[in-house]
This record gives sequence, C-alpha cells and structure tokens, in this order.
Amino acid sequence: MGAAMCNFMPGQVIAIGPKQILAEIGGGLPGQLGPVIPLVGEGVDSNNDSELRRLAYVVLKTDPGMELYAMSRLSARLSGSIEKNEAAVDLNHILPLAMSEPFPISTLRLSPHAEREASAVRRLLRSAHLPKSLRIAVLDSGLASDFSAHRELRYFDYTTGGRLTRDVEPFDPMGHGTRVVSILDQILPPEVSISIGRLPSAPGSLTALTVAQALADIIARETPDVVNLSVCLRNDWFVCPHCKQRVPAPTFLSGLLPLVVRLGGKSISNTLTVMAAGNTGQAPNSRWLTDDVNSLLFAFAENRRGERTLYSSAPEGPRGDLCSVGAFGGDDPSDHEAQGVFIDGVHGTSFAAPFISAASLLTKRFPPPIGPFTREVIEAARQGRFLRLRIEEVEEDEQ
Repeated sequence: MGAAMCNFMPGQVIAIGPKQILAEIGGGLPGQLGPVIPLVGEGVDSNNDSELRRLAYVVLKTDPGMELYAMSRLSARLSGSIEKNEAAVDLNHILPLAMSEPFPISTLRLSPHAEREASAVRRLLRSAHLPKSLRIAVLDSGLASDFSAHRELRYFDYTTGGRLTRDVEPFDPMGHGTRVVSILDQILPPEVSISIGRLPSAPGSLTALTVAQALADIIARETPDVVNLSVCLRNDWFVCPHCKQRVPAPTFLSGLLPLVVRLGGKSISNTLTVMAAGNTGQAPNSRWLTDDVNSLLFAFAENRRGERTLYSSAPEGPRGDLCSVGAFGGDDPSDHEAQGVFIDGVHGTSFAAPFISAASLLTKRFPPPIGPFTREVIEAARQGRFLRLRIEEVEEDEQ
C-alpha cells in the first residue's frame, strides 16, 4: 500500500431502518442525504412477510473528515427508532478479508478426521427426523462454475455493492466459497437445499453495507434456516502520507449488521446466522454480538482432540461463550501429525463453520429462540445426549 487509506468509506454515513422512518428524516444535516433505497431487492415473494422487506437505507454524503459529526447528527434524528432497535446509523466500514490468496480447488476431498466428523453430523441429521423442506444459505466468495453437487443449488451474485445482479453464471475467484459449499454438500442429506450468494472479494470492496444488503436479500428471498457466513476479517494498516510510516488501522465491526441478523432471526424461517469466529490476533467476529441479538452463533476451530486451535480466535464479550461452539477446522500446522479439513491440509475457522451450520439444523425440532439454545443442542448431540434432550423438550411442551 503506497497511499493513505482509512477503515471506512470516506464521506459516507449509513442509516438502516423502516422505509417510512427514513423518508421523514428531513433536511438540515451536514451533507447531502441520498434517496431511500429498499434493503431487499425486487422479486421477493410477496407472501414473505419478513420485517427485512420493510427495511431501507440512506447514505448521507458529507465532506471527508466530517463523518463522525454527520453520524451524530443523523443518529439524533433517528434516536427514537435506534432506542427501539428499529434502526441503526454507522459509518460504512471497510471489512478487509483475512484471505489474501486464492484457495486451489483441484481437490475437495475431506481429510480422514474431517470425514469422520462429517459422517457423525450426517447420522445425527438423518436420525433427527427433520422437516423435509430445509435450506442453508452461504455468503462467501462464490461458487466454481464446474462444481458438481449432490442436490439443488441456487446461485446469487451480490458483487455489485451488495445488490443482486440477475442471470450471472457461478464464479469463485478465491476458491473459498466453493470449499465451504463442498463441506456442506458432503455433510447434508440430499433433501437439504443450498443457496450461494457471492460477495465481492477484491481488496477494499467489501463494506458493512454490502454484507448487510446481501444478508437481508438472501434471507428474505430464500428463507433459509441457516446462513453460513465464513467471513474472517483482519486488522488493516495504512501508510502515513507525511512520515511514510506504517500505521495500524483496527477493523471496527459496524453496527449495521446486528440489526439485519436480529430481524433475520424473526423471519418466517427463524434464520440462524453462523459466523466463523475469526483468526487469532485479528478482529474477532464476536464483537458483532449485541444484547438484542439471539440468532447469531460463532464457530471456532478445534483440533482432532477437541481443543481450540492456536489459530482460532476466542469469543469476546459477556455472551461470547454462550453463543460460540467448536468444530473441527483442521489441526494447528505446528502439529507434526496435523490434518486439515481437506486432504491438502487447508484449515481455518471458515471451514469449521459449515460443520456448525449443518448441525444447527437439529434445532428445527424445537421452537425458537434459536441462539444460545442452538449451542446447547449441538453440545448435547456431540455427547450423545440429543435424543434425551428431544424427549425432555417434548415433555415440557406437554406440561
């Protein structure tokens, strides 16, 4: 990087909230207020009464350097809706991805230990007598055009700033999304459908608004039971134009996404969002967990012995542990007998998340809420106590 940069889009303040509320913001703000734009694209089934369809966003364009002042003024206008958790105002943060090089997809064969883990989850799902119509959505770098699956796949392109672009052929420039879908495809019973949404992966192109739009659209459009969001971030840096020194620029996780995650949990399918926990030393995704969100689960990586790996981020915050669960993400490379998730040794929290997303379907046997309870269900399943947990739940309902 030879030029100055910051960790948000200069001159932009974003507000997300109900369309009618945003339309009544009024003038007198420090900058130019753009049009009210629906958060969810056109063509969503009118029978889908998701609250996400009633959300919109506006962009307040201000002079660079005035973003925080403009954000405070816009927040004051929407303070009533913000207090009710109906709206959110924030800078349009840039979300730098931890992956910098494409993942080869010449082999998608699971390692011996990953295959054992996949078989265990697959047996649990088959024995759980789940509803027949289930779907997992994946928001990631895309899908290879020649990927052959064991089920129906639906592909959506959100690389144009988070807006859906129609009639686009599957593509995955990073190989990451293809690997995540491959894990799910090898775990899930064939009757579970998968939807794939491609996010932009070019440096600096992924923003908080982009992810919020794509997440809202794919939840409202596909009504998935689970969304797998294997987006791992890294802290960034820029070069000072005056002293030419490298300056850290920590990644701040925007307040826009929790609003979408929470409303997704209230959708007709009670969508659970599963996020990779992130990597050690980088921005942990658990910072996205706010007090009003109960439909978000973090996946951290475990090794073959069931211990959290050194490369996996630990959950932060008072509720981090309650909303985090581990799965095999590949051993630490320092282990002389290390196995990755795939036979080529690839590892990461991104590849632990699909195991958690698949196991999360077990909660479809229970009523909501679906947040910390999902962790309890998965832990019970791993310890052979899932059947007992189901019986206890049924007995409580009958009482």
